[in-house]
Amino acid sequence: MIEKGVVRAVSKIYRFRDYIMIGAEYRDPQLHKHLASHIMISLGEMMKWRVGNDEVMCRGIVIGPDVEHTGSMSKEGAIVLLFPGCGEYSRCLEERVLQGRAYLTLRDEAAIEAANIYKEALPGMNERILSLCGLDSIESPVYEERVRCVLDHIESIKTIPHSIMEDLAEISCLSKSRLSHLFKEQTGMTLHSYLAFQKLQKTHRYYREGMSLTDACLLAGFDSSSHCSSTCKRMFGISMTEVYKTIATK
Repeated sequence: MIEKGVVRAVSKIYRFRDYIMIGAEYRDPQLHKHLASHIMISLGEMMKWRVGNDEVMCRGIVIGPDVEHTGSMSKEGAIVLLFPGCGEYSRCLEERVLQGRAYLTLRDEAAIEAANIYKEALPGMNERILSLCGLDSIESPVYEERVRCVLDHIESIKTIPHSIMEDLAEISCLSKSRLSHLFKEQTGMTLHSYLAFQKLQKTHRYYREGMSLTDACLLAGFDSSSHCSSTCKRMFGISMTEVYKTIATK
């Protein structure tokens, strides 16, 4: 039975862009699912995971989006890579690695090597770990010009306002419904989910620049810090509050 108790949240965030790479140590007492695909690699002993109805012992595992799971990491923690569903990393993870499966365990040799690269903070750490997971030679995606303009605008603004859909429709010279359809067709992710992910990215950036978490959430475009936290939980299975501090659970 998977242990219940203290949730030790993320201690280090190494990347927060087209994918998120974090060093984590936590327990998940209940089955849950979220929008992101993810890879977990143990920094110590074997991990115990429950994915759907399957019980899995492994050193590394890839789990697809919207798949119920829970797990127990080793006391040393784990590398966690989260893929929000937009861009080449997410596409390659589903097409090259999962290939229609709900989950896949990594070879022990690959997981151990990835853990050693992480522990020693070797040059090119991110790329080398991704390569061991089958995600190498990733090319930058090429988007249709109107989608590219939308992506550039979202990235350039400090705050994503409630009126963002009207703004993006005007920039792209498309109706909101046509833009949403084209965006999903080009990126593989809904525009609504992408905007939520961009708000999380901006929140992280502002927080790292020295703002309080609440102020960072508001500047990014969230209505409140709790709105930010619930969005992060829905997308990645961990709240933004849990990202930055340890929380004791009942």
